[in-house]
Amino acid sequence: PDSLFNHGLQPVMYSTNAADQEGVGWTRSGSEIAYFANPYPRHVSGPGGPTSGEGSSSYYTLTFTITFRRPGDTVLLAHSYPYTYADHKSHLEGLLTNRSSRRHIQHSVLCKTLSGLDCDVLTITEDGKEELPVMPGGNSATSNTAHRRKKCIFFTGRVHPGETQASWMMKGILDFLTGDTVQAKLLRSLFIFKIVPMLNPDGVAYGNNRCSLSGVDLNRQWKKPSRTAHPTIYYTKSLIRTEKAIRDVVMYVDLHGHSRKMNVFMYGCDDKKKPKPMVRIFPKLVSWNVTGRKYFSFQDCSFSVKRARETTARVVVARELGIPNAYTLEATFCGANFGPLKDYHMNNEHFQDMGRGLCDTLLDYYLPNAQQRETFAAAVLKANPSRDPSSGPGLPRGGGNGGKKGANGNGNFAAAREAREGGGRRQFGVPTDTDTVDTVELARAGT
Repeated sequence: PDSLFNHGLQPVMYSTNAADQEGVGWTRSGSEIAYFANPYPRHVSGPGGPTSGEGSSSYYTLTFTITFRRPGDTVLLAHSYPYTYADHKSHLEGLLTNRSSRRHIQHSVLCKTLSGLDCDVLTITEDGKEELPVMPGGNSATSNTAHRRKKCIFFTGRVHPGETQASWMMKGILDFLTGDTVQAKLLRSLFIFKIVPMLNPDGVAYGNNRCSLSGVDLNRQWKKPSRTAHPTIYYTKSLIRTEKAIRDVVMYVDLHGHSRKMNVFMYGCDDKKKPKPMVRIFPKLVSWNVTGRKYFSFQDCSFSVKRARETTARVVVARELGIPNAYTLEATFCGANFGPLKDYHMNNEHFQDMGRGLCDTLLDYYLPNAQQRETFAAAVLKANPSRDPSSGPGLPRGGGNGGKKGANGNGNFAAAREAREGGGRRQFGVPTDTDTVDTVELARAGT
C-alpha cells in the first residue's frame, strides 16, 4: 500500500543539544524520503492478513536522509509527535488536581492490562449531576424524573499505539470539556461523557505500533473480546452496554491516526439494505464548524462497512449495541490538502484544536437553534451562579475554544521546510489570549 511518506510526510526529530541550548522541541526533518515494497514475503493469516483485504503480501522499507549538525548530540527519531503513557498520566493528574476541572470529573480504573497498567476511565458532567437543569418556567418537582436523565456520549482512543494523533485530539477534548467556557458548561449540563483515553496502555508503554501484548490488533476484537486476553476492550464494551441500560447513549467516537490519507475525516456505519442518512449529519456539521473546517474533510469520509471492519469498535457499537452515531475519527500523520494548511504538516496544537472543534460541533448538532441554546444557557448559568462573569453570556455559534483562532502551521512538506514544535522560545501551536495571528499568515511565513 502507498504511504504518506511518498507524498511529503517527514519524520520528526528531537535533538537534545538543540533542546538544551535553544529550547527547540520536535521538528520535521529528513530528505530523499521513500517508502516501497521490499522482496521479503509477509505470511499473515486471519484478521489483518493479506486475504482480509487489509494487509499486504510483502514487507515495506522506509528510507530517508538525516543531517546531524551537532557533534556529540543525542537525537531521537519518530513517526509522529510522541504521546507516552507517562504523558497520559501526567495530563490526568493535572485535570484531577485542578480546583476548577476536578468538580466535573470522576476518575476510576476500568481494568488492569496484561502488564498490570491502569486502563483509566473518566466520567465528565457538570458538578457530577445526572439530571438536566430545570428550564425557565419548568417544575422543579420533576427534576429527578427519568425523562430528565442526561444522555451519554462515549469517547475512546489510542487503541493503536503508533497513532499518537489520537491522544493529542483526546487531550483537546478533555481540556475543552473540563474548561470554563459557556460551551463546555452547556455540554456538561446536557450530557454525561464517558471517556477511555487510552485503550491500549501496554502497546503505548512497550512501544508497539498496532498490537497489544497479546499480539493482536485490539480494534479487531470487539465482536467477541476476551476478558483475559483483551481486558480493555471487554470492559469498555461492557461499560457501554451497562450505561445504555441506564440512559440513552447517543454517540460513540473512537480516535485514530491514518498513515495513507491527508486531512481529518470520519468513518461511519450505513447499511445498503436500510440506509441511514442521519449518520452523515454529524460529520457534515464537523466540516462546517468554524474550528473543524480547517482540518476536517467530509469528502474523505466513508460510511460503508467492509467485511474486514465488521469486528471494529464503530461497527460493533453501531450494529450490536444499537448506537447508530458510532464513528471512527481519523487524523492524518501528514497534513491537509485544502484550505489555509494546504501543503503544511499538522502539529500537536492542530490535533488538540480538532478535538475542541469536535466538542463544539456537538452543540451545533444537539442545540442547532440559537434561541433554544440561549434559553438552555440561561438555565445552566442560573444553576451555576458562581461562574466567571468575564466569560460573558454570549454563545458564538461554532466558536470552539471560546472563539480563539486556530493553531499555526508546522512546516511546508512540499518544500521540506523545517518547522519547530514543542517547548521553547519558538514554540509552535500554543495560542494565547493575545494571539491574533491567523493560521494562514503563519503558513505563508513558512514558520
